[in-house]
Amino acid sequence: MSDQEQRESRMVQRIRRMISVNDHLRSYASALQVTVENAAVVLRGHLPSEELKRQLLPTIRQAGVLARVNNCVQVSA
Repeated sequence: MSDQEQRESRMVQRIRRMISVNDHLRSYASALQVTVENAAVVLRGHLPSEELKRQLLPTIRQAGVLARVNNCVQVSA
């Protein structure tokens, strides 16, 4: 595994950890996929509300991740 791949793996782990400890998002952690593509964090999956989707970016920033984030999460009730 290259240094870049290791950094990306650690970043994904930090993001997943922050989502799993967030009071509002933890119930949906398993429904979210976090990957790094072309130096950007990409979020995919489904959440039941726009409010939860909006909480993702601040949660990622709390993990110390300053990379570009593509929030592709779908909202479905």
